[in-house]
Amino acid sequence: MPEPILYEQVYDLLYQTLDKKINKYTLERLTLLVLGIIRSKSASPAGIARALDELGLTDATQESIERRIRRMENDPNISATLCFHPLAKERLAYGRPKQLLMIIDPTTQKDHVVMLTVGVWYRGRALPIAWMVWTGNKPLKGDGFWERVDALLDVVAQLLPVSIPVIWLADRAFGSPSFIDLITARGWHYIVRVVKTTRCQNVKGLCRPVSELTPKPGWRAKMRGKAFKKRGWRPVSVVAYWGNGYDTPLCLVSDLPPSHRLIHIYARRYPIEALFRDYKSHGWHWEQGQVRDLEHVERLLVGMALATWVTIFAGTQVADEYLAIPPTGERRTVPWVGKRSLFHLGLQRLNKLLTGSSQTPVQWRLEHWDAPNWKKQIYFHNACAFVLGVSKKARVYNYTLRSNSKPVRP
Repeated sequence: MPEPILYEQVYDLLYQTLDKKINKYTLERLTLLVLGIIRSKSASPAGIARALDELGLTDATQESIERRIRRMENDPNISATLCFHPLAKERLAYGRPKQLLMIIDPTTQKDHVVMLTVGVWYRGRALPIAWMVWTGNKPLKGDGFWERVDALLDVVAQLLPVSIPVIWLADRAFGSPSFIDLITARGWHYIVRVVKTTRCQNVKGLCRPVSELTPKPGWRAKMRGKAFKKRGWRPVSVVAYWGNGYDTPLCLVSDLPPSHRLIHIYARRYPIEALFRDYKSHGWHWEQGQVRDLEHVERLLVGMALATWVTIFAGTQVADEYLAIPPTGERRTVPWVGKRSLFHLGLQRLNKLLTGSSQTPVQWRLEHWDAPNWKKQIYFHNACAFVLGVSKKARVYNYTLRSNSKPVRP
């Protein structure tokens, strides 16, 4: 079987963007690792070897391929610093975003490994940027949790384009002055959820738990004041909303001006959960693998992160192809393709390339950072033409390539 176009494309992408310390043989093995993860939808060396054997990308036997994959786990050259960060940094700069939404959250590989991950929001998905792992269900040795967060933020700071506003989104585990101080010290902004018992104080000096701002479902409130009485007051905006059907209110603190719009921005935190599903049940099935040693896990995560970016590159290209089709004006609902994520669309395209049923090269671009999520994008693409009429479709042709909301002005 001839080598599919995707092998050459991925190899060239890595060759052009990764650290020049990486030699040809490591690049070849890394390319095979990425394609094996994508084809097998598995992070298991056995699954990767089986997929590569079926694709015929190498003359080696399946047993030999699996040994090669396992040797990669011992290769010190396979590191995020050398084999992933240069690509992420270059593509972030190339996309020229007006604003970046960074998401931080932990997840686990069953009870064996804890992974603290930072992702960047892109059209309804979260792209992995940096991560840190440690052994699960054991007391931390060495640096404490916040020292580890601090070190991870240092890594992220080296990857982000300069002079681009950055807003961090985080759940209640990070609703603490310890996290907020780390963010503001770097000149970044934040919108963080806090527990309902967090004390806040308004400009008149009234102190109470943030949950009392919204005493019953359907209420919402916003104020400028202070928060975190026990840890020392920090000046913050407080926004609370108790949606109908929810047991408790959503309570947020931010350094941005108080606005209910912060709730909608915070909602863009949730794609990090989709990223974890991509890593586990819906994508690379990380939890089904048998890799437990932390150094081996780190190297495997490099391959998983690269595979995720390659998949989103392809999914973005598919999405933009659909957006380039002028709407008929006959549809006002979400089409079939809008019900599939960029990750799902990317996997479909990549598998066609791997099996030779498609020869369309992947465009390694991530543009339209200010666009809404893909489902909303394709919905507006069709619904606006339906409302305005086909004769006016020229007005809405490029509408969905723009965000339905402007970047937040710090």
